[in-house]
Amino acid sequence: MSSIDRAASAIATILIREGIDYLQSKAVIKRARAQAGLSAPPEKRTSINRLTIEEELRFIDHAYEASGATGLLLQTLLETGLRVSEFTRLRVEDVSLAERVIVVVRGKGSKRREVPIRRELAQILRLHIGTRRAGPLFQSRERGNGPLPYTYSRQRVGQIVRQVAGKAGITKRVYPHLLGHTMATKLLWLGMDITDVQRFLGHENITTTRHYAETTAATLRRKFDRVTAPAARSLLTGIQHHQGDDAALLAADLLANERGSEVTSVDT
Repeated sequence: MSSIDRAASAIATILIREGIDYLQSKAVIKRARAQAGLSAPPEKRTSINRLTIEEELRFIDHAYEASGATGLLLQTLLETGLRVSEFTRLRVEDVSLAERVIVVVRGKGSKRREVPIRRELAQILRLHIGTRRAGPLFQSRERGNGPLPYTYSRQRVGQIVRQVAGKAGITKRVYPHLLGHTMATKLLWLGMDITDVQRFLGHENITTTRHYAETTAATLRRKFDRVTAPAARSLLTGIQHHQGDDAALLAADLLANERGSEVTSVDT
């Protein structure tokens, strides 16, 4: 019997003897880990896989070269950041062109949310929808076997994404969810508040959204540019010389945030 088996047997005996139920057992294990000085290893953060700006432009260009319908399908998938399961359920009735929103009726966790779209995309969708008042937003030429006829399957959308990416010469693995990664990092890079990005993507936990923020190279580059400008660099060098490294680091962070606020106010 291994040490794990012996420990599991000993713990099971104690739980039975003390009349501990399942929920209580979780608290027992948590407290035992704390008393034993055990903690989870630090979470490994890796950069989010996404399309670069150059790859995104090539991807959309080649999608429209394939056909107008393919281009609009993939542009909508990319710009809305929808999960492919949400995207394939989109109906004409879910689009409000006047308000420029797409309503995800049953998103993750069966929750409803509204996703804003750009004015340019709304105009193209208006032409695409025409006089239709109901039915799939993007109609497949095949009837399919699902409950909603002429609706794209998740597998078919994934196949289209891969085919277009291949023709665009993108060597990395491209799949529908990667387009969501691309949109999330772009919104954060453009300065959208992380809680707004969370609502846009329909994340239940902001920790999921924060992963994009913490691994967005563009965000780091923007802060780097702010603190390495000649005037800022001179100021920080003086603070470091007179007050030490800790004060200089604090000043650098404050400077980055302050300049970010200035940029936002100018843009608006």
